[in-house]
Amino acid sequence: MRDKRRRMKITDHDYSNTDEEYHEICAFLNRLSAQDPFMHWESGRMNFWRHGVHANKAREAQFFRDNVHLWRSDAHEIVGLCISEYGKDDIFIEVLPAYRGIYADIFAWINNHWAATRTTIEIDVFSGDTEKIRLLEAQGFSFAYHFENKRTYDLERMDLGYTLEAGFSIQSFSESLDFARRVALVQSAFDNPAYTENNLRGLMASPDYVAAYDLVVVAPDKQQVAYCIGWPEQTADDKGYIEPVGTHAAFRRRGFAKAVIQECFARMRANGIRTVEIASRAEPAVANYLYDALSPQTKREVHKYAKAVD
Repeated sequence: MRDKRRRMKITDHDYSNTDEEYHEICAFLNRLSAQDPFMHWESGRMNFWRHGVHANKAREAQFFRDNVHLWRSDAHEIVGLCISEYGKDDIFIEVLPAYRGIYADIFAWINNHWAATRTTIEIDVFSGDTEKIRLLEAQGFSFAYHFENKRTYDLERMDLGYTLEAGFSIQSFSESLDFARRVALVQSAFDNPAYTENNLRGLMASPDYVAAYDLVVVAPDKQQVAYCIGWPEQTADDKGYIEPVGTHAAFRRRGFAKAVIQECFARMRANGIRTVEIASRAEPAVANYLYDALSPQTKREVHKYAKAVD
Protein backbone atom coordinates (compact mmCIF):
# COMPACT_ATOMS: atom_id res chain seq x y z
CA MET A 1 0.00 0.00 0.00
CA ARG A 2 1.39 3.41 -0.90
CA ASP A 3 2.19 5.67 2.04
CA LYS A 4 -0.87 7.86 2.54
CA ARG A 5 1.38 10.66 3.77
CA ARG A 6 2.00 11.43 0.08
CA ARG A 7 -1.67 12.07 -0.62
CA MET A 8 -2.93 13.97 2.39
CA LYS A 9 -1.78 16.47 4.95
CA ILE A 10 -0.83 15.11 8.38
CA THR A 11 -0.75 17.49 11.33
CA ASP A 12 0.50 16.98 14.88
CA HIS A 13 -1.36 18.02 18.02
CA ASP A 14 -0.93 18.26 21.77
CA TYR A 15 -3.13 15.97 23.83
CA SER A 16 -5.89 17.65 25.82
CA ASN A 17 -6.89 14.65 28.00
CA THR A 18 -10.58 15.35 27.53
CA ASP A 19 -12.87 12.35 27.68
CA GLU A 20 -13.63 12.78 23.99
CA GLU A 21 -9.98 12.72 22.92
CA TYR A 22 -9.18 9.85 25.28
CA HIS A 23 -11.94 7.77 23.66
CA GLU A 24 -10.64 8.77 20.24
CA ILE A 25 -7.24 7.35 21.13
CA CYS A 26 -8.82 4.11 22.37
CA ALA A 27 -10.71 3.80 19.07
CA PHE A 28 -7.48 4.39 17.13
CA LEU A 29 -5.70 1.71 19.18
CA ASN A 30 -8.53 -0.77 18.61
CA ARG A 31 -8.26 -0.10 14.88
CA LEU A 32 -4.49 -0.55 15.00
CA SER A 33 -4.76 -3.87 16.87
CA ALA A 34 -6.27 -5.50 13.78
CA GLN A 35 -3.38 -4.28 11.61
CA ASP A 36 -0.18 -4.45 13.66
CA PRO A 37 0.80 -7.63 15.56
CA PHE A 38 3.72 -5.75 17.13
CA MET A 39 1.79 -2.93 18.81
CA HIS A 40 2.54 -2.31 22.49
CA TRP A 41 0.05 0.32 23.60
CA GLU A 42 -3.39 -1.30 23.41
CA SER A 43 -6.62 0.45 24.43
CA GLY A 44 -6.63 -1.55 27.66
CA ARG A 45 -3.20 -0.18 28.50
CA MET A 46 -4.52 3.31 27.74
CA ASN A 47 -7.34 2.71 30.22
CA PHE A 48 -4.92 1.41 32.86
CA TRP A 49 -2.63 4.42 32.28
CA ARG A 50 -5.38 7.00 32.69
CA HIS A 51 -7.55 5.39 35.33
CA GLY A 52 -4.90 3.56 37.35
CA VAL A 53 -1.31 4.75 37.02
CA HIS A 54 -2.20 8.45 36.85
CA ALA A 55 -5.49 8.42 38.73
CA ASN A 56 -4.11 10.88 41.29
CA LYS A 57 -3.38 13.55 38.68
CA ALA A 58 -5.88 16.24 37.73
CA ARG A 59 -7.27 15.73 34.23
CA GLU A 60 -5.86 19.11 33.19
CA ALA A 61 -2.36 18.38 34.61
CA GLN A 62 0.54 19.47 32.42
CA PHE A 63 1.88 15.91 32.57
CA PHE A 64 -0.64 14.78 29.96
CA ARG A 65 0.20 17.53 27.46
CA ASP A 66 3.92 16.95 27.94
CA ASN A 67 3.86 13.18 27.51
CA VAL A 68 1.26 12.48 24.82
CA HIS A 69 1.25 13.71 21.23
CA LEU A 70 -1.04 12.93 18.31
CA TRP A 71 -0.85 12.93 14.53
CA ARG A 72 -4.09 13.40 12.58
CA SER A 73 -5.08 13.05 8.94
CA ASP A 74 -6.83 15.83 7.05
CA ALA A 75 -10.05 14.04 8.00
CA HIS A 76 -8.97 14.68 11.64
CA GLU A 77 -8.61 10.95 12.35
CA ILE A 78 -5.78 9.87 14.62
CA VAL A 79 -3.11 8.00 12.63
CA GLY A 80 -0.17 8.17 15.04
CA LEU A 81 0.48 8.38 18.77
CA CYS A 82 3.45 9.02 21.04
CA ILE A 83 2.93 8.38 24.74
CA SER A 84 5.10 8.00 27.81
CA GLU A 85 3.84 5.63 30.47
CA TYR A 86 5.56 7.28 33.43
CA GLY A 87 6.95 10.52 32.03
CA LYS A 88 10.51 9.32 32.56
CA ASP A 89 12.79 8.13 29.71
CA ASP A 90 10.13 5.82 28.25
CA ILE A 91 8.21 6.64 25.08
CA PHE A 92 5.93 4.48 22.92
CA ILE A 93 5.20 5.00 19.23
CA GLU A 94 2.07 3.60 17.57
CA VAL A 95 1.30 4.32 13.91
CA LEU A 96 -1.22 2.90 11.46
CA PRO A 97 0.79 0.86 8.90
CA ALA A 98 -0.48 2.95 5.97
CA TYR A 99 1.02 6.08 7.56
CA ARG A 100 4.53 4.89 8.43
CA GLY A 101 5.87 7.81 6.43
CA ILE A 102 5.14 10.06 9.42
CA TYR A 103 7.90 8.41 11.48
CA ALA A 104 10.27 11.20 10.44
CA ASP A 105 7.88 13.78 11.93
CA ILE A 106 7.41 11.66 15.05
CA PHE A 107 11.14 11.35 15.66
CA ALA A 108 11.51 15.10 15.07
CA TRP A 109 8.91 15.81 17.78
CA ILE A 110 10.59 13.36 20.18
CA ASN A 111 14.07 14.78 19.58
CA ASN A 112 13.15 18.46 19.50
CA HIS A 113 10.46 18.61 22.17
CA TRP A 114 9.89 15.60 24.40
CA ALA A 115 13.58 14.73 24.83
CA ALA A 116 14.60 18.33 25.59
CA THR A 117 14.51 17.68 29.35
CA ARG A 118 16.00 14.17 29.19
CA THR A 119 19.42 12.58 28.75
CA THR A 120 18.21 9.26 27.36
CA ILE A 121 15.28 8.00 25.27
CA GLU A 122 14.06 4.40 25.60
CA ILE A 123 11.55 2.72 23.28
CA ASP A 124 10.04 -0.77 23.61
CA VAL A 125 10.09 -3.03 20.55
CA PHE A 126 9.33 -6.71 20.04
CA SER A 127 12.45 -8.66 19.11
CA GLY A 128 10.71 -9.82 15.92
CA ASP A 129 9.64 -6.36 14.75
CA THR A 130 12.45 -5.93 12.23
CA GLU A 131 10.83 -2.94 10.49
CA LYS A 132 10.59 -0.87 13.67
CA ILE A 133 14.08 -1.89 14.71
CA ARG A 134 15.37 -0.69 11.33
CA LEU A 135 13.64 2.67 11.83
CA LEU A 136 15.04 3.04 15.34
CA GLU A 137 18.58 2.16 14.31
CA ALA A 138 18.40 4.72 11.51
CA GLN A 139 17.68 7.32 14.22
CA GLY A 140 20.70 6.30 16.30
CA PHE A 141 18.95 3.91 18.68
CA SER A 142 20.61 0.64 19.61
CA PHE A 143 19.69 -2.46 21.60
CA ALA A 144 19.93 -1.73 25.33
CA TYR A 145 18.52 -4.80 27.12
CA HIS A 146 15.84 -7.48 27.20
CA PHE A 147 13.11 -5.76 29.17
CA GLU A 148 9.98 -7.87 29.23
CA ASN A 149 8.36 -11.16 28.24
CA LYS A 150 4.82 -11.44 26.92
CA ARG A 151 3.24 -14.87 27.15
CA THR A 152 -0.09 -16.11 25.84
CA TYR A 153 -2.07 -18.98 27.34
CA ASP A 154 -4.56 -21.26 25.60
CA LEU A 155 -7.26 -21.72 28.23
CA GLU A 156 -8.84 -24.60 26.32
CA ARG A 157 -5.77 -26.75 26.96
CA MET A 158 -5.17 -25.89 30.60
CA ASP A 159 -5.96 -27.78 33.77
CA LEU A 160 -7.18 -24.99 36.02
CA GLY A 161 -7.49 -26.93 39.25
CA TYR A 162 -5.64 -25.60 42.31
CA THR A 163 -5.41 -26.05 46.08
CA LEU A 164 -4.93 -23.47 48.81
CA GLU A 165 -3.61 -23.76 52.32
CA ALA A 166 -6.31 -24.44 54.90
CA GLY A 167 -8.29 -21.34 55.82
CA PHE A 168 -7.32 -19.35 52.72
CA SER A 169 -9.86 -18.55 50.03
CA ILE A 170 -10.16 -16.71 46.72
CA GLN A 171 -12.81 -14.01 46.42
CA SER A 172 -13.79 -11.24 44.10
CA PHE A 173 -12.61 -7.98 45.62
CA SER A 174 -16.21 -6.76 45.30
CA GLU A 175 -17.25 -9.25 47.99
CA SER A 176 -15.47 -7.24 50.67
CA LEU A 177 -14.51 -3.89 49.09
CA ASP A 178 -11.87 -3.73 51.81
CA PHE A 179 -9.88 -0.90 50.28
CA ALA A 180 -7.45 -0.51 53.18
CA ARG A 181 -6.31 -4.12 53.02
CA ARG A 182 -6.08 -4.07 49.23
CA VAL A 183 -3.96 -0.92 49.25
CA ALA A 184 -1.66 -2.50 51.86
CA LEU A 185 -1.31 -5.58 49.64
CA VAL A 186 -0.38 -3.58 46.55
CA GLN A 187 2.08 -1.41 48.48
CA SER A 188 3.84 -4.52 49.75
CA ALA A 189 3.68 -6.54 46.52
CA PHE A 190 5.29 -3.80 44.43
CA ASP A 191 7.20 -1.93 47.16
CA ASN A 192 5.12 1.10 46.25
CA PRO A 193 4.18 3.20 49.28
CA ALA A 194 2.78 5.89 46.97
CA TYR A 195 -0.12 3.65 45.90
CA THR A 196 -3.41 4.93 47.34
CA GLU A 197 -7.10 4.19 47.42
CA ASN A 198 -7.54 6.77 44.65
CA ASN A 199 -5.39 4.63 42.34
CA LEU A 200 -7.55 1.61 43.08
CA ARG A 201 -10.85 3.43 42.71
CA GLY A 202 -9.62 4.96 39.46
CA LEU A 203 -8.74 1.53 38.12
CA MET A 204 -12.17 0.21 39.05
CA ALA A 205 -13.70 3.10 37.08
CA SER A 206 -11.94 1.95 33.91
CA PRO A 207 -14.54 1.22 31.19
CA ASP A 208 -13.40 -2.38 30.69
CA TYR A 209 -13.11 -3.29 34.39
CA VAL A 210 -14.93 -6.54 35.27
CA ALA A 211 -15.47 -7.04 38.99
CA ALA A 212 -15.63 -10.83 38.63
CA TYR A 213 -12.05 -10.86 37.32
CA ASP A 214 -10.63 -8.74 40.16
CA LEU A 215 -9.60 -11.50 42.55
CA VAL A 216 -7.84 -11.69 45.89
CA VAL A 217 -6.51 -14.49 48.07
CA VAL A 218 -7.77 -13.89 51.59
CA ALA A 219 -6.11 -15.28 54.74
CA PRO A 220 -8.08 -16.59 57.74
CA ASP A 221 -7.63 -13.21 59.47
CA LYS A 222 -9.06 -11.42 56.37
CA GLN A 223 -5.68 -10.08 55.26
CA GLN A 224 -5.40 -9.95 51.47
CA VAL A 225 -2.22 -11.77 50.51
CA ALA A 226 -2.27 -12.03 46.68
CA TYR A 227 -4.33 -10.68 43.81
CA CYS A 228 -4.71 -10.35 40.07
CA ILE A 229 -7.05 -8.54 37.69
CA GLY A 230 -8.27 -10.01 34.41
CA TRP A 231 -9.39 -7.82 31.53
CA PRO A 232 -11.31 -8.59 28.34
CA GLU A 233 -9.87 -7.37 25.05
CA GLN A 234 -12.10 -4.72 23.51
CA THR A 235 -11.48 -5.95 19.97
CA ALA A 236 -11.89 -9.73 20.39
CA ASP A 237 -14.47 -11.49 22.54
CA ASP A 238 -12.26 -14.58 22.91
CA LYS A 239 -9.13 -12.75 24.15
CA GLY A 240 -8.07 -11.11 27.36
CA TYR A 241 -5.10 -10.34 29.57
CA ILE A 242 -4.16 -10.30 33.23
CA GLU A 243 -2.49 -7.23 34.73
CA PRO A 244 -1.31 -6.87 37.44
CA VAL A 245 -0.41 -9.92 39.54
CA GLY A 246 1.00 -9.39 43.01
CA THR A 247 1.76 -11.20 46.27
CA HIS A 248 2.36 -9.66 49.68
CA ALA A 249 6.07 -9.88 50.55
CA ALA A 250 5.34 -11.99 53.64
CA PHE A 251 3.35 -14.62 51.68
CA ARG A 252 5.52 -15.38 48.64
CA ARG A 253 6.52 -18.85 47.39
CA ARG A 254 3.35 -20.47 48.78
CA GLY A 255 1.45 -20.85 45.50
CA PHE A 256 -1.03 -18.02 46.06
CA ALA A 257 -0.25 -16.12 42.85
CA LYS A 258 -0.54 -19.26 40.74
CA ALA A 259 -3.86 -20.17 42.35
CA VAL A 260 -5.41 -16.73 41.88
CA ILE A 261 -4.31 -16.66 38.23
CA GLN A 262 -5.84 -20.10 37.64
CA GLU A 263 -9.11 -18.98 39.21
CA CYS A 264 -9.07 -15.90 36.98
CA PHE A 265 -8.35 -18.11 33.95
CA ALA A 266 -11.32 -20.32 34.89
CA ARG A 267 -13.70 -17.36 35.18
CA MET A 268 -12.52 -15.89 31.90
CA ARG A 269 -12.84 -19.24 30.13
CA ALA A 270 -16.38 -19.65 31.46
CA ASN A 271 -17.22 -16.36 29.70
CA GLY A 272 -15.85 -17.45 26.34
CA ILE A 273 -12.30 -16.11 26.58
CA ARG A 274 -9.84 -18.58 25.09
CA THR A 275 -6.50 -16.76 24.92
CA VAL A 276 -4.99 -14.67 27.72
CA GLU A 277 -1.76 -12.66 27.74
CA ILE A 278 0.43 -11.96 30.76
CA ALA A 279 3.48 -9.68 30.66
CA SER A 280 6.40 -9.84 33.07
CA ARG A 281 9.80 -8.29 33.48
CA ALA A 282 12.53 -10.29 31.78
CA GLU A 283 14.76 -12.86 33.41
CA PRO A 284 16.17 -13.04 36.04
CA ALA A 285 12.90 -11.72 37.57
CA VAL A 286 11.58 -14.59 39.65
CA ALA A 287 8.02 -14.17 38.33
CA ASN A 288 9.18 -15.86 35.12
CA TYR A 289 9.29 -19.21 36.94
CA LEU A 290 5.60 -18.84 37.76
CA TYR A 291 4.54 -17.78 34.27
CA ASP A 292 6.58 -20.54 32.62
CA ALA A 293 5.10 -23.09 35.05
CA LEU A 294 1.63 -22.15 33.74
CA SER A 295 2.69 -23.57 30.32
CA PRO A 296 2.32 -20.64 27.93
CA GLN A 297 1.42 -21.26 24.31
CA THR A 298 3.71 -18.47 23.07
CA LYS A 299 6.41 -16.26 24.55
CA ARG A 300 7.71 -13.08 22.93
CA GLU A 301 10.58 -10.88 24.04
CA VAL A 302 10.30 -7.10 24.35
CA HIS A 303 13.59 -5.24 24.02
CA LYS A 304 14.54 -1.72 25.00
CA TYR A 305 16.21 0.35 22.29
CA ALA A 306 17.85 3.50 23.58
CA LYS A 307 19.93 6.48 22.60
CA ALA A 308 21.58 9.32 24.44
CA VAL A 309 20.18 12.80 23.92
CA ASP A 310 22.73 15.15 22.38
